[in-house]
Amino acid sequence: MTVKEYQNYCKKKLDTIYQEVEVEWNPFRGCRVNSKQYCPRLDMAIGPFAINGQFSEDYTELLNEPRSKVFIESLIRANNQNITGVGDGDQSKISDFYSFNHNARCFMCVEIENKVSRKHIVGGLVNASALGRVAVLIAWTPDKLKAFIKLKNYLKYLSSVEKNSFKTNNILILNKDQFKNLVDSFVRRRTI
Repeated sequence: MTVKEYQNYCKKKLDTIYQEVEVEWNPFRGCRVNSKQYCPRLDMAIGPFAINGQFSEDYTELLNEPRSKVFIESLIRANNQNITGVGDGDQSKISDFYSFNHNARCFMCVEIENKVSRKHIVGGLVNASALGRVAVLIAWTPDKLKAFIKLKNYLKYLSSVEKNSFKTNNILILNKDQFKNLVDSFVRRRTI
């Protein structure tokens, strides 16, 4: 399966959980942005989409909505399994997402990294964390998974020694099979 096929497959499954799911979403479409301004596209995004306002309360409601909460908790468990034993990664919990990134552009954003440099991985991590209340980073390969975890640990370390850093409390790191399997199993459970 190509990355594009993977995106479309996951979108179709996520459409059964969430009302607004977009592939290759431009978070600044319709905004007045300088023509020289960098504008990332998110591989997948789940709304509501905050284009002309904030949806902090709506995002909190989605964190509490039973179907969404079960799905996010399954993502958290996979993330925690991945970070165990790799550096000093903190275990995530759903409460991390209630008080983080109230000015997000979407409820959840998903960035998929395959054949990219570490600089692109940094960009994907920053964009996902800055633009989503819940940020999911999907590593296409084992080396990308390790790179995501090390980068998140590095940013945490910088903060702990009082250096300029970027908060990543809303990031969940999964591999492509974990995310696909969780989407599949969640959708199967919910349609039975």
